[in-house]
Amino acid sequence: MSRVYILAADKELPLCDVQKPRASRAGGYAVTLQQGFKVEPLRYYRRAVEELGWPMLPFRYELSLEKEEEGLTNLRACLEANFSPGETLELWNVWVGDVDKKCPTRFRGRLEDFDMEALEQFMSAEEICFDITI
Repeated sequence: MSRVYILAADKELPLCDVQKPRASRAGGYAVTLQQGFKVEPLRYYRRAVEELGWPMLPFRYELSLEKEEEGLTNLRACLEANFSPGETLELWNVWVGDVDKKCPTRFRGRLEDFDMEALEQFMSAEEICFDITI
């Protein structure tokens, strides 16, 4: 099973990449990791997400996001730039690989209310969906 964060919309969105390289050392090796915020097409997990059969908006993107203030700022900026007031989107935090489970709890709110506490709830929940209105 794998966890995936999904941004689902009723329209096509431009991709966004605000990742920064971070050097790390492990076992005597130097490794460079990409961290930050990214919206990319849902490709690798697409089939597994579709097999869930949950009511999800049709345009689906994989979301890479850090649980920190900068991650929240980047997410909000991306959403404000690509959605008009009154439009809605879905943020999903799901485990894929098991199709025999119930759709997670859905919460509804406005983007202006999506703060650090909401981001932590979103990223820490076992599974959850936030319906956000811009």
